[in-house]
Amino acid sequence: MKSAPILIVDDDPGVRHLLKEGLSAWDYQVVEAQDGLEAWEILKETPVTLVISDWMMPGMDGVELCRRIRSHPFPSYVYVVLLTAKSQKDDLLQGMEAGADDFMGKPFAMAELKAKLAAAKRILNLERSLEEKNAKLQDMYKKLSKTQDLLNKDIAAAAWIQQSLLPNSGAVYGFRFDSLFMPCKVIGGDIFNYFPVDRHHLAFYSLDVSGHGIPAAMLSVTVNKTITSMPFHEARFFSGSDGAEYSRSISPQSMANELNLLFQRTETVEQYFTMVYGIVDRRNGNIILTQAGHPYPILIPDHGKARLLGSGGLPVGLLPDAEFTEDLYRIEPGDRLFLYSDGITDCLDQEGNRFSQERLVNFLSEKRDLTLKDLMRRMGEELVHFRGDPNFEDDVSLMAMERVKE
Repeated sequence: MKSAPILIVDDDPGVRHLLKEGLSAWDYQVVEAQDGLEAWEILKETPVTLVISDWMMPGMDGVELCRRIRSHPFPSYVYVVLLTAKSQKDDLLQGMEAGADDFMGKPFAMAELKAKLAAAKRILNLERSLEEKNAKLQDMYKKLSKTQDLLNKDIAAAAWIQQSLLPNSGAVYGFRFDSLFMPCKVIGGDIFNYFPVDRHHLAFYSLDVSGHGIPAAMLSVTVNKTITSMPFHEARFFSGSDGAEYSRSISPQSMANELNLLFQRTETVEQYFTMVYGIVDRRNGNIILTQAGHPYPILIPDHGKARLLGSGGLPVGLLPDAEFTEDLYRIEPGDRLFLYSDGITDCLDQEGNRFSQERLVNFLSEKRDLTLKDLMRRMGEELVHFRGDPNFEDDVSLMAMERVKE
């Protein structure tokens, strides 16, 4: 209490003298004021945390002084004791409503004053401790906010990098591509791509890493980089192909095997991913396809009924001895092939109903006359409408491939 003086406010010099003598004897510093107005000026200039004020004074009384103290943003809490001869319940309620912390009757006993000061000291110490803790929390919050801002910038940069790795819509080797990507967070674990592997063959794939957010995104980017930089060898293409001509090409089955060895789950890395990887021959539309736990690709023919392609399979990285197979298909001019993640089929509406594979097949079939660009836009709108919320619980990705009619 020595660090902050006690302010005595009373228009009676005798009362002020009595209080000052007692407080000084107890080793308190004392500041005096003869009314509320003088006390208010002192409070604005002097760091006071305890005020002992008379209730009835000319100019500004003790109740009005309490109100001013409570309405002013002092750096520390100011404890107020009102001296009064009033004892009616309504009077005491008025003082409490004005902000008084305690009351002491007139005439007062010094022993009572000492006890009330001890109680005030305990409360002020608690207030001071709380202020210090709040200050530390504010400082921690500022540091955390700064760290969060930096993290958000890093995540935004990572999202930009991930988006830049996704293929642009366009046409290559007689095939037209477009896509839809809506991560459940800023960055996601879905990724897809297409690229030429030689002058007659085009590779395409879609993969979905288990989990969400940064860990899933990091693995998806790593797998994407691994696939696109894979030395294409061990050719095993279509019947009748010239082996020497395609000596740089790796089969979908071999790709899945290689990735399964490279990205096995460990005690520290428990992620795995599902994938569909295919290679198409531009000359005849023949496709070799490997499905590794990913949703079944959907073939929407130019004429005819939609088909599901693939033969299931285990996710990549789940088991070291997983076996992957290949299937041979043909895509005719005007046909469309769709690779997608389960973020679409498992999307839930507000009642918990799944969007489902059947609904997806029907939607893609019914919108067969739309361009791929318009179809992707409508697909996104359909999912948001179905869910009733633009935010998704899982990453949503869809890549469309159409063989162009000559």
